[in-house]
Amino acid sequence: MLYGKLLRFTYRLERNPVFASVKRGLLLLTPVLIVGAVALMLRNLPIPGFQEWITAAAGGAVYSTLGFIYDATIGIMSLCLLCGISYSYAATISGSDKTFCLVAVMASLGSFFILFSAQSSGVFEFASLGAVSMFGAILCSVTATALFGAFSRYLPARLRSYSAGMDVQFRVSVSLIVPLCLCLLVFALAGLAMEQFLGVGSINELLSGGMMALFQNVPNELGKGVLFVVLTDLLWLFGIHGGNVMEPVAQAYFATLDQNGSAIVCKSFVDNFALIGGSGATLCLLLALLLFSRSHENRRLAWCSLPFGVFNMNEPLVFGFPVILNPILFLPFLLVPVISLLIGYAATACGFMPVVTTTVTWTTPAPLSGYAATHSVNGALVQAVIVAAGTAVYAPFVRLSEHMQQERIRIDLEDLLRVFAEESELPALGNQFLERSDNVGAVAKVVVEQLSRDLRAGRIPVFYQPQVDEFGGVCGVEALLRWRFRGKPLPPPLVIKLAREAGIYGDLTDCILDTAVADSARFRNALGRPLMVSVNISPYEANDEAFVRKAVRLVEEAGLQNSFCLEVTEEAALERFGKIAENLHNLFGHGILAAIDDFSMGQTSLKYLQGSNFQFVKLDGALVRQLLDSPRSQDIVRAIVGLGQDLNFQVVAEYVESRELRDLLLSLNCRIFQGYLYSPAVPPAELVRFVLDRDSARQRPVAGS
Repeated sequence: MLYGKLLRFTYRLERNPVFASVKRGLLLLTPVLIVGAVALMLRNLPIPGFQEWITAAAGGAVYSTLGFIYDATIGIMSLCLLCGISYSYAATISGSDKTFCLVAVMASLGSFFILFSAQSSGVFEFASLGAVSMFGAILCSVTATALFGAFSRYLPARLRSYSAGMDVQFRVSVSLIVPLCLCLLVFALAGLAMEQFLGVGSINELLSGGMMALFQNVPNELGKGVLFVVLTDLLWLFGIHGGNVMEPVAQAYFATLDQNGSAIVCKSFVDNFALIGGSGATLCLLLALLLFSRSHENRRLAWCSLPFGVFNMNEPLVFGFPVILNPILFLPFLLVPVISLLIGYAATACGFMPVVTTTVTWTTPAPLSGYAATHSVNGALVQAVIVAAGTAVYAPFVRLSEHMQQERIRIDLEDLLRVFAEESELPALGNQFLERSDNVGAVAKVVVEQLSRDLRAGRIPVFYQPQVDEFGGVCGVEALLRWRFRGKPLPPPLVIKLAREAGIYGDLTDCILDTAVADSARFRNALGRPLMVSVNISPYEANDEAFVRKAVRLVEEAGLQNSFCLEVTEEAALERFGKIAENLHNLFGHGILAAIDDFSMGQTSLKYLQGSNFQFVKLDGALVRQLLDSPRSQDIVRAIVGLGQDLNFQVVAEYVESRELRDLLLSLNCRIFQGYLYSPAVPPAELVRFVLDRDSARQRPVAGS
């Protein structure tokens, strides 16, 4: 019951446009954070010899370059975050109107600079663009975009600015001038009011001042330490750089205690024993992911974050998992640092570990930092105990989070299947799933990632559906894609569409061809006779000389001449592909047969037969399904069968699911059937058993024996 409520709450939260936009903006920071973290790690690597080299290399140019890279990434992360959130949120408001989205970003940027400039002097500090202003970036991006959208939507037409001219984009841009001005005016008044009535120049000052006031009433150092780590981590959970916001508190209450041998909770103690790996003691989360995660994506993220997490840089993990705005990880992210602080405090209070009196470079990894801070091996041992305890606390929440991820993916996958079904009914929609920025696009990307991994590993299952002749014998099989995403079978047309969008359709076709050729050789050996195997290809492959050469090579190497067929699907007009007729003739010359799939009596279908060497025609499924109720469809099938007799090709009927339909097809002179009346598509081993059973039950000898 609680799990279901939590799932529904999380799902509703993630569907909220504001929440989804903030989360998307945070995720977009990932490349910025990783590049900046690498530069910071190299610049502060706690190895004396390396530090001497990097500061002296090329006259200090290497060290300075790393600093420039840091300033250009993490140094402006609030600015990047603001742009990402504002654009994403504006897209939900305007339906992805790019002009509106870009002007909304400008409104957010202007509002941000207004709120973080000293109103009296108009000075803006570069430091305000870094992690310290993340809360302001989130606030400005959401509020300014919402205000701009409201002004754009509800402002009377007579108050808008319009311009004559032929350029539509120019006219749209001019119409947004007044909403932009009004939005900036609101923030300018808010900034003036904040300075005049609250006496602060920015939101950061307001936050820091409030935090300082909280600590004045806490009586002892342990209480202050617990409150400090809770507030630091709580700010991080909402995307606010808690370390920077709480820095004035740390300097006022803890920094001066670093050299005081009687104070247990000092700044160095908090950094090295309560916040191991960064805020939330995320080194423990990192280990929990590596040890207990069953998700390939999460384990890969953990391995990518490990080099940074070891040196206490947790941004890639915090933003990539993500921890921020993750309701499942709220409790352990707050609880683990408190437990860590209490363990360290107890170890010091009982005399097991010396009081921390040495400030250690923040990038020093545990357990070296524990030894350096206390000048004792016991400091390193206490850190090991803290990491083990924190990992144990995080472990069940990691598993719970993955269960929630799986459930969200299941729900999103249902949405993807629904949208694809709607597109199949209305093909003019032409959805590009991988370009979508909503939950459907997100799960489509996850599906493609899994498909790519399975392609590289050769884990693409191919099943085979028998084709049965009028005497009940199996005369051929069709190779069909039966790929599953996390245990759920996906419609092959959807898999093919996603593969095309991702640029891996050629790899998928090659994999199916390789598998079908190998299985065809196994069928021949197991049955003691050749069995025609058909593989679907598009006109693009039939028009590709390289693909044709590969098919010829594979079939000849396996000795499958005259028992292997390529089915060309009718998805585009033949005249667009000038090489198809020549390639089909080449294939036939090397013993590879050809078939037209989904054939009807349309103009495009008939053009496939002109000048092309097809040996089989497979009736369009919609035509076959209508036969029992449509005399006109029966006439069409009778005409196609007659055409086959004149042009020397055989007709195959798919979707034969009843004896009544099979008997009607027989009366129309169609002699080869494929459908659930006989068998669905089955794995290779099961197909062999099916064919052997059919062969033994036949009342006449196998053709050619």
